[in-house]
Amino acid sequence: MNESTKQPEALRIVIGRRLAAVAAVFIVVVSLLMAMNRYLLNAVDPLDTPALKTLIEQLDQAPENAELRQQVRELDWLARRAFFVRQGQIETGTILLLVAGGVFLIAWQLMVSGRAPKPAPRRCPGVNQPWTAATRARRVIAISGVLILLAVWVARLIPGWRATPPAPVKPDLPTPLAVTDGMSPAFAAHAADPAGTAGTNEPADAPGWPAALNREWPSFRGPGGLGIAPEADPPTAWDGTTGEGVLWKVEVPREGFSSPVVWRNRVFLTGSDDEKRDVYCYDADTGAWVWTADTEDVPGAPLTLPQVSADTGYAAPSVATDGQHVIAIFGTGVILGLDFDGRRLWARHLGTPANVYGHASSPLILNNTVFVQFDQSSGSVLKALDAETGQDRWEQARQAATSWTSPILAEVDGRVRLILAGAPMVAAYDVLTGDEVWSRDVLSGEVGSSPAYAAGRVFAANQYARAAALDAVSGDLIWSSDELELPDAGSPVATDRFLFLPTSYGTFSCVNAADGARIWEHTFDAGGYASPLLAAGRIYWLTEPGVMQIFKASDTFEQIAEPKLGEGSVCTPALVGRRLYIRGVKHLFCMGAE
Repeated sequence: MNESTKQPEALRIVIGRRLAAVAAVFIVVVSLLMAMNRYLLNAVDPLDTPALKTLIEQLDQAPENAELRQQVRELDWLARRAFFVRQGQIETGTILLLVAGGVFLIAWQLMVSGRAPKPAPRRCPGVNQPWTAATRARRVIAISGVLILLAVWVARLIPGWRATPPAPVKPDLPTPLAVTDGMSPAFAAHAADPAGTAGTNEPADAPGWPAALNREWPSFRGPGGLGIAPEADPPTAWDGTTGEGVLWKVEVPREGFSSPVVWRNRVFLTGSDDEKRDVYCYDADTGAWVWTADTEDVPGAPLTLPQVSADTGYAAPSVATDGQHVIAIFGTGVILGLDFDGRRLWARHLGTPANVYGHASSPLILNNTVFVQFDQSSGSVLKALDAETGQDRWEQARQAATSWTSPILAEVDGRVRLILAGAPMVAAYDVLTGDEVWSRDVLSGEVGSSPAYAAGRVFAANQYARAAALDAVSGDLIWSSDELELPDAGSPVATDRFLFLPTSYGTFSCVNAADGARIWEHTFDAGGYASPLLAAGRIYWLTEPGVMQIFKASDTFEQIAEPKLGEGSVCTPALVGRRLYIRGVKHLFCMGAE
């Protein structure tokens, strides 16, 4: 071999050796950092820090200290952000490892190709060809594998390229029902005639929106989950400490963050601790205990409870009822179907939620169908179950990350749609088949605020991201804004003219529903995690100290009253007729007259 040939080969060997060494060191360092990050992610509860605990204890002793409350919020937010930053670092580290692995393979190839072949005895032609082919094949397979893995990770980062994840494995589940089994005639007709052209003998609010829903409070945030009580005129004055304006008050056995649900003369709540998860039923007129149902002996339920944060617990989702069935889901993944007298009809374990804080999405029930938003770190799904048997009607995979929102129902051009929000999208689904009608990526980060709907517009917003309005028929973006004060837990409520946005730190905004322009903004002494509600032209917003801020739903801020509960609350009230039901930290209250 002449000198001119040796120099390029030697250069390739040197470059390959150095690249391989750098890539190898990089792989080792990133792997160690990722292992440490993974350990911290699993071992450290972001909400269980000594500093945060100390501040919370101080706040318990001085609940009126606004400065201390703000410090708790800021430290809580920093802890949450740190957790999600670590998650992002792990995903980024995985990509870097794949890239470094590819560089190492290329460098190795450079070294090998730069080495001069060793002298060897002459052999018969073709003898070494199989071994040479095998060596080349291994190299091709290794490099191809790295490239495929890189392509997969790149696809995961680009929303439009994401593949639909397979539905979770469901062993021994009953055969799915036909979509029309057990449904009202109008709802069944909607299955055969989605456009609603055939006509039925049902009332004008068909296909499946019984007028009775507007007189009750069947789920979280009321009829359809919209935060509006169309036929209620609740009181505006009470004092939970003196008892003035309080019809009754009862202590709830176990804590929980589920909100009250009311159907005629029954009020429903859930509660939990490390020992039990229960559903409670009270008399709506007197507050007397009626029955309790538990989650014991549910097939498939794990013996070990999942880890959840203290501010979510196992009883964050509210129940749903249609006057015949009572449906309750818990942070363990257990869902119960009860009759109105508390007898268990069915029970299932949907799988332990892969959720950093705990499952908080509340179900909906309509026309004998239960809708469950089961968003988690992987394998997110929207499920429809038969209310009488618990059998699957349908299941739709979702491209959503972990979220804490609840679905809503909206009548769009005579058809009922399910609307769901979760990072990164807002999506509409057909209630009968689960088919996705449209989806738009307008959200990001931790999404805990449920969507709102009014007059053909769907609204979604979450803190540190933006607010957006979408056309309910097509999903087209009408407007978006990142200049508004946005919610992180409480959900907006909308009318044809206004969109009302709460925050956990006390700022409340009224926005033009048509273009997103801020109309007015008011800052209260405290914020809250409850969702604002609309009734009789008034907004009812319960703040964390238990003060109800009542003001006009108009284009100018006009305070009406601020009655006090006498204890803190993070739950959304229920508004029915002339009464208002509130869950406090320890008690369930009924405000109003007999």
